[in-house]
Amino acid sequence: MTSTAAPTWWEDHQAFLREAAAADPSYEDPLLSDDILALLDEVEGEFAETGAGTPGWEDPHLRADGGTRGSRDEEYSRCLEPGKYRILWTRAEAWIRVLTARGWAEAVSVEDGGQLEWASPPFVSPHRATVLHPLRRDAEPLVLARTAPDDATGSTDLRGEDAEVPGLVVGFGDPPLPVNTTPDCGCDACDSGSGDLLEDLDRTILSIVDGSFEVVATAEGTSRRTSFGAEEDGPGGGDPVSVRVTAGPWAEGWIPRPMRATSDPLESAWADEMLREAWPTRLLDAVIHALPPPCAARIDRLRPGHSVSVTSSLYIRYAPETTAPLDALETVPAGYRRLHRSAVVTGTSFEEAATAVLTWTLQHRAGMGVIASQSPVEVGTEARLRLGIAPFTITAPCRVLQVIDEPDRQGFTYGTLPGHPESGIEQFTVTRTATGLVRVHLDAVSRPATWYARFGAPITRIAQEIATRRYLRALSTPPAR
Repeated sequence: MTSTAAPTWWEDHQAFLREAAAADPSYEDPLLSDDILALLDEVEGEFAETGAGTPGWEDPHLRADGGTRGSRDEEYSRCLEPGKYRILWTRAEAWIRVLTARGWAEAVSVEDGGQLEWASPPFVSPHRATVLHPLRRDAEPLVLARTAPDDATGSTDLRGEDAEVPGLVVGFGDPPLPVNTTPDCGCDACDSGSGDLLEDLDRTILSIVDGSFEVVATAEGTSRRTSFGAEEDGPGGGDPVSVRVTAGPWAEGWIPRPMRATSDPLESAWADEMLREAWPTRLLDAVIHALPPPCAARIDRLRPGHSVSVTSSLYIRYAPETTAPLDALETVPAGYRRLHRSAVVTGTSFEEAATAVLTWTLQHRAGMGVIASQSPVEVGTEARLRLGIAPFTITAPCRVLQVIDEPDRQGFTYGTLPGHPESGIEQFTVTRTATGLVRVHLDAVSRPATWYARFGAPITRIAQEIATRRYLRALSTPPAR
């Protein structure tokens, strides 16, 4: 009896790129080159040895029917098996072996990574580190630093300031700038399996070695771009820095993959999606949105398939039922995509952050227009989120299903209404730990609900990821200059 090994992430990525190009001939992301595939296969081969004692694991939220369940309250700020994250150390060791065996770099071990002169201090205190110095001129050094001592067992309770998870900090440049900390949380609620962690680590190291990684850090925050995507973070702690580091390929004659453009791809995604809508619909929406609300409501009422309620001079299209099961966060239906992300809120108190969430300020700061029937939100509040640049905007109607009002946890949950490009349930909460740490959490389950969202699935996923990152950094206040 034979068994077929599961495809690697890069095999899945190649298949995705081929499908995207077949669905949309204008899709421009190139396939991974044969040289990159050979490099990743070599790392996988070494990992079979270095990772023999650190087995991987599936997403603990998976159900037997192929769907996923939501995170339970007790899973937040808890990690029952912190030692499993040592798999990141063994994956890093596989990369070190391959890069030095190929003669691309020399490895130097540093017993205390905190003694390294970092361009900006990592969010997590580094411990033993390996610095890979590339032999090729114009290539930048790579730092792989552990976030716990070698013999540490890790912490099951992550609420304390001294809690530790055996993760990995990746930095590059001279002095190194931290560009990735994996896992970014470590709690059981955020755990989506080892596959996602190893893919994230591989993509970061590959992009640095390939010469397709650029990071810009300023007082306002940090932006990163690679051939796989672009992202931004809000300001972190410590003294603000102003630095740009651009990777160069580690091998002679190596051609780097093209990096994503610095322009905001979310704006382009919104415009591209709306261009797939029939032009008379786009034109009619643009005209109606420009009219005073009472006039707009009268006209909109005549459109087939629409009903309108007017509250406080705001017109909101709605239907009696949401487009996703109300318990989707707790019991994720098959075919829906689950998302949980969280981030530390800096420079803003718990009370201020909670007020921002409950008054739609979070959506405004993330670049969305909001027309809501109530603010602060109440159960039954209906809202239309408007995304993009007029007249090519997406209207996303939703209804508030739950308001969370606890001493250290506040926020709300909404369900999508007909007309929203996605079918799903989304929850925004702010929490405060016993040590006073404030975090913002985004929990969602969704699947495409419109034909253009399904057709443009690759772009939709990129747009959703960028919108998520905007949400996570929207509540943090930049440090004073």
